[in-house]
This record gives sequence, C-alpha cells and structure tokens, in this order.
Amino acid sequence: MDFGPYLRERRETLKKQDKRFSIRQVARRIGVEPAYLSKIERGDMPPPSEATTRKIAEDLGEDQDI
Repeated sequence: MDFGPYLRERRETLKKQDKRFSIRQVARRIGVEPAYLSKIERGDMPPPSEATTRKIAEDLGEDQDI
C-alpha cells in the first residue's frame, strides 16, 4: 500500500476511537496545514520529508523506522 492511503487508513481507524485523530488535529500536532496532509493522504502529493514522516509516525503510534 502506498504511503498516503496507508496514512489515511491508519488515521481514520484511530479516529473511530478517538476524535483527536481528525485530519485537522493531526496536522496541527505535526506542524502542517490540513490541506497539505489531505493531499498526501489522497496521493496528490509525494510523501513528506523524513522529519515530517517521523512526526506523523509518532503521532499515530507507528514505528518511525519502518
């Protein structure tokens, strides 16, 4: 699975249990605009920088080294 769709699936799964995982709240916590994060999730943009990818992984409880 590509990065964006995987990210969206993971975030949406977490959001079902905890509203803190809305796209706006995740974007704010990792320091990006919600529109940018949405474009990544849809595959309209390539994966972000390594630093941002690590922030996303940490926020979603994923292993940062995979």
